[in-house]
Amino acid sequence: MRVHLVVAHPEVLSFNCALHEVAKHTLTELDITYSESNLYVDQFEAIAGPADVAGYEGTQESFSLAKAQRYAIANDAFTEQITTEQRKLSECNLLILQFPLWWWSFPAILKGWIDRVLTSGFAYGQSAKLEPKKVMYSITTGGASDQDEIDYYQTKIDGLYQDIFGFMGWEIIPPFIAHGVQQQGYQARQLILRDYSAYLKTVLDKRKLVDD
Repeated sequence: MRVHLVVAHPEVLSFNCALHEVAKHTLTELDITYSESNLYVDQFEAIAGPADVAGYEGTQESFSLAKAQRYAIANDAFTEQITTEQRKLSECNLLILQFPLWWWSFPAILKGWIDRVLTSGFAYGQSAKLEPKKVMYSITTGGASDQDEIDYYQTKIDGLYQDIFGFMGWEIIPPFIAHGVQQQGYQARQLILRDYSAYLKTVLDKRKLVDD
């Protein structure tokens, strides 16, 4: 069993990074091997384009990202940053994405990771090399004032799952959502962190991921 953790928050002292640390500690406690990518610390380039693929310029009149990505797969021509991330994905059974929900979506750097790493010919498309994995989101939000707003958040998050990982045929694990952490006091935040650890243990045990 191996888990890959991706965290996308610019502040290392943020609650998102605290949740990321809880995930690492919990996996270590369960004796589960993991890899990680801290996109801001790693200065991950968020913009997909011709620079992702060595030797592709000049092969056609106009640039096509999907065609360039398939060219890179066939010719081992991705940049080292993409190759490294794809290797981590290939080696894991479960992917956990840790991020704040900004404007009902991913932070730009995480969307860039999706664009540049989950490439045509690797993660999706005919003869894609990457086998479907399991995926889970751990998300913070600005807060929900009532059940209707909580349901609205859930609908948006379900869409973020289905439009990407559902399309690729991955097994989707229900998310851990921490609403309104900026308005919470220290004790409440500590309880959320403990709840996250307990949730991870439940997910891993329920799906028998520990023994895989």
